[in-house]
Amino acid sequence: MSRLLGQRRASSDWQGACKLLFSFQRNQTPGKLETVFHCDTQVDIYDPLSEPRSTAIFVPGLAIRGREDPRIRRLGWALCAAGLRVLIPDVPSIRALTISNRQPDEVSDLLKSLTKDSSLVTTDDIALMSVSFSSVFVLRAALEEAIADRVSTLGLIGGYFDIEKVANFLITSEHADPYGRLLIARSYFAEFESAESTAALKQAVETSAINNREQIGLDALLDVSDPVEQPLHWLLSDPKAQQEFLDKVVDLFDSTWAGYRVPSEFPSGMPPVFLLHGSNDPVIPPEESRRLARRLASQGISHHLCVSHLLDHGNTSISLRRIVNVYRLVAGFAWFLARTRKSR
Repeated sequence: MSRLLGQRRASSDWQGACKLLFSFQRNQTPGKLETVFHCDTQVDIYDPLSEPRSTAIFVPGLAIRGREDPRIRRLGWALCAAGLRVLIPDVPSIRALTISNRQPDEVSDLLKSLTKDSSLVTTDDIALMSVSFSSVFVLRAALEEAIADRVSTLGLIGGYFDIEKVANFLITSEHADPYGRLLIARSYFAEFESAESTAALKQAVETSAINNREQIGLDALLDVSDPVEQPLHWLLSDPKAQQEFLDKVVDLFDSTWAGYRVPSEFPSGMPPVFLLHGSNDPVIPPEESRRLARRLASQGISHHLCVSHLLDHGNTSISLRRIVNVYRLVAGFAWFLARTRKSR
């Protein structure tokens, strides 16, 4: 019995998870923050007061403030409270709120470069983390030979499995946050359409991104009386036009934007994966993490799925009064933290 209990303790770091959630809830700063330049971009370093157990590299999602987003900073400090050295780089194209064929390689090259820099990554093991659309870059990079041996675990928050289903939801569903629809449209128009339309969509995306505490409807973001914005509004709100636009976007994900697809197969030696998703995510539905969990399970890859009512897409409000949901969240991070360092 004692041996079994020891195995259970080893499989989850409850103490670290409680520290993480407590720090997150109280918005604490349990360490020191330093910003350095690396490969022409800035990297925030969250250094714990004691020797770190591992280094977590977190790639931000499509947020206009990038590594400086208060939600990202709060998570960085929470991970630091759990004993991790945390690196959060800016990825220029991600911070610019664009989808492009260069983005997957841009993130991969940055992760490889960070991993090689012993002044930044000061531990043997690395945990890779990301959120939303950026999760696929971390997932793909973790499988690359250059860094695979050092990646102990992955943490994917609000990520996706099937980009076609996500595009379908964002473009055609009335329940989707218009922000995601505008992101796709802006990136599509930047490659194929007029500069005027692209500029109008860029403005709409940035307005929505800056005011991210609540959804802003298309009527407030695109002026139907404007000759440039009216056809954009129609394209993104008329059901027939939406479907035609979706078909074009799916073709892009089959060709130019193929780097946004999750690999069709995962290697048997893939590191454990923690999947965390908000149950009411209006940008990427939680079923996407469930689909990814089923794929991982079918290939016998260690993973832990937590779909929580305590968060939505990018929402940082966690109520500790909802005990059952809090327990599930703590259990998920306890599982993840226990795997940030490989067995020696």
